[in-house]
Amino acid sequence: MTDPLANLARRVEPDPFFLAAALAEYARTEGLDDAGLAAALGLPPDRLPHLKLCRPPRSDHFWPDVEHLAGRFGIPPEPLAEAVRRGEAVALARAANPPTDAGAFLAARDADPPADSPP
Repeated sequence: MTDPLANLARRVEPDPFFLAAALAEYARTEGLDDAGLAAALGLPPDRLPHLKLCRPPRSDHFWPDVEHLAGRFGIPPEPLAEAVRRGEAVALARAANPPTDAGAFLAARDADPPADSPP
């Protein structure tokens, strides 16, 4: 049976209005699935969709917002703060540098350097 709340949390991952966006970026950089993300945050896996559907911490009230969320979900604030900060930083970097054709980079790396170039 599919969990509608988990499906909703997955669907909103591209939307930075939800904490799901930052947590998804963090999970991607760490190679975590939802169970791994929940474990990294100290959260029971069945509560992860609820956390993902929250608003992210505001930049001007970051730590109080993180502490509020951590208290609400009964998790330590430090791993949540780290996940949010890293996820938001990755999202900003991705937006500033949209992906290009990866093949072009591979082709450039695969070529031998010119004979007259220094080692």
